[in-house]
Amino acid sequence: MSAVTSISPTASRIFRAFAVLTLGGIAAQFFLAGMTVFGAGTGWEAHAATGGAVGLPILGLFLMSFRTSLRAHRTQASLLFGLYLLQVTLAALGEALPLIGALHPVNGLLMGLLASSLTVRLLSRM
Repeated sequence: MSAVTSISPTASRIFRAFAVLTLGGIAAQFFLAGMTVFGAGTGWEAHAATGGAVGLPILGLFLMSFRTSLRAHRTQASLLFGLYLLQVTLAALGEALPLIGALHPVNGLLMGLLASSLTVRLLSRM
């Protein structure tokens, strides 16, 4: 019996939606941080809440990448998931260890670049 390697249209749409949501969520994170830094925001609560919410589509990408039909995206999805876990860790350590916390926006940039790459790759195959 051979494994089915063609991707179902529904799974493909869901995977693409997760990628687009991830990229949009990361962009929103930079916007919310900028608002707070420049005095237009109400604090870091919205940034923290959005950061938690961005974890859901990232987790979805990671889990779905274990489907045989999506294995071509497994490396990028796994890296994005790992960077997300690092992002949460950097945020948690940031107050006690400011030099470690300073890596939080740098890691966010890496996440954005990876999410952009994955999203472009997926949308170019439509």
